[in-house]
Amino acid sequence: MTTKSAAQVGGSLYFGWYIVATCFFVAFLSIPGRQGFGLFVTEMEPTFGWNRADISWVGSVGFLINGAMQPIMGALFDKYGPRKVFGFGLVIMGLAIMSLAFIRDLDATLPLGFVNIPLDLLWFIAVFSIIVNTCLSAASITNMLALVVRWFQRKRSKAAALASCGTSIGGLLTIPFAAYLMGVIDSSGIAWGDSVLVGWRTVWFLLGMVVVFAAAPLAVFFLRPSPAEMGLNPDGDPNPEDTPAGAAPAPRPTGAYEVDSWRKCFKTAPMWQLSGAYVVCGITTGLLSIHFIPYAEDVLPAQVNFLGGVWDEKVFAGLIFGIMTGLNAAGVIITGFLGDRIRRKNVLAVVYATRGVAFMCLVFLPLFGYGMLGLIMFALLSGMSWVASVPLTSTLTADVYGFRALGTISGWVFFAHQIGSFFSIQFAGYAYVWFNESYFWPFLIAGLTLIPATIMAFSINEYQYSGRYNSLPADGAPRLATAGAGPRAY
Repeated sequence: MTTKSAAQVGGSLYFGWYIVATCFFVAFLSIPGRQGFGLFVTEMEPTFGWNRADISWVGSVGFLINGAMQPIMGALFDKYGPRKVFGFGLVIMGLAIMSLAFIRDLDATLPLGFVNIPLDLLWFIAVFSIIVNTCLSAASITNMLALVVRWFQRKRSKAAALASCGTSIGGLLTIPFAAYLMGVIDSSGIAWGDSVLVGWRTVWFLLGMVVVFAAAPLAVFFLRPSPAEMGLNPDGDPNPEDTPAGAAPAPRPTGAYEVDSWRKCFKTAPMWQLSGAYVVCGITTGLLSIHFIPYAEDVLPAQVNFLGGVWDEKVFAGLIFGIMTGLNAAGVIITGFLGDRIRRKNVLAVVYATRGVAFMCLVFLPLFGYGMLGLIMFALLSGMSWVASVPLTSTLTADVYGFRALGTISGWVFFAHQIGSFFSIQFAGYAYVWFNESYFWPFLIAGLTLIPATIMAFSINEYQYSGRYNSLPADGAPRLATAGAGPRAY
């Protein structure tokens, strides 16, 4: 069958941008169910008698499960496509989040050798850490970006950045609103049978409903696995028959390490450089997702005077977190546009270095009595660099290894990210108890790890191995860019 041009099928707007918009809104609606976990820490601890180390297990195991399932979900994504994997995962995830509203305080414990685990904590781990995070790996930003990069070549970094903004805008708008709801819904809420869901229970329930009834239908109705399925070319480019006479069609760029099996990528250096830097990315972002809001509540006074108003510490902490995640939108857009114009590995290195400076502000400014300034500086700098690493890593992975096993390869890279998150969340929870309820050491150590991450990202030999600069000739041997060659205009 002859492939149609973008203009014939999609009209004036290339359908790939509809894919980007759908991924944006799915991320916007689904990510607060986990990124807002920090809001619930200080609310659930007194309800169930947990301490910071106990609840850190919930977050850290969740991150680890999410990472471990990502290669599996990536393989399912490669085989069955985004609509089935995303749709099923989002529905189960939303129902599980809704069920968190019904957790009860149980006095019994489960003895496991030298430790007794409270049954209510075990309940929370089973639902949030295992079920929610397994399903989140199905509809993860990693799979979203593995989909988006199939639809674009010249504008790949820009499109991935715009899709990633959904997590940022979702955090900016929903997390402060969720914190506000916790404060105002104290004696009335949602009636469910003989129960009335109030406070944090109402927020869990509402976050789950949004995923089930809004995010899942969007994914099922609008996502498509590739432009070829719709008779389109990447970026909406015309077919060879649509090009002017005498003009040679542009070959599809392929990297020297393009693979058809995910196992082969582990024999190459870029895989270990990307994964190593992503471990550190997980160390820093996992720590923030679980412990930043409790840390901010420790730094802030009970009533915060800001911009002429008086704020509750939890609401203001949620606002700072929301601003930080909202600024991610600016960060990913800026780095996305830069990534299409200069080497992506250089932009990625700058992102990690900027995040390192942010952590130093967060750790040291409060020691000199500037706690509020430290939080604000951290929100500004970290906000510009938090999610920015995600589309850059995904596009670099696609440039080097191609699309044939991209979902699975991206899943393994993301697994490295979640391993870092697991250990940083655990360490922070126990360090908080060990060091007299202080987060100083875990945040300092996390910030220092960004130094080797910056070095690893900068050391990736993108010019030699990326399909953006090289192509494979007919004999299959890599055609490497020469010293005088400039980057292609994709």
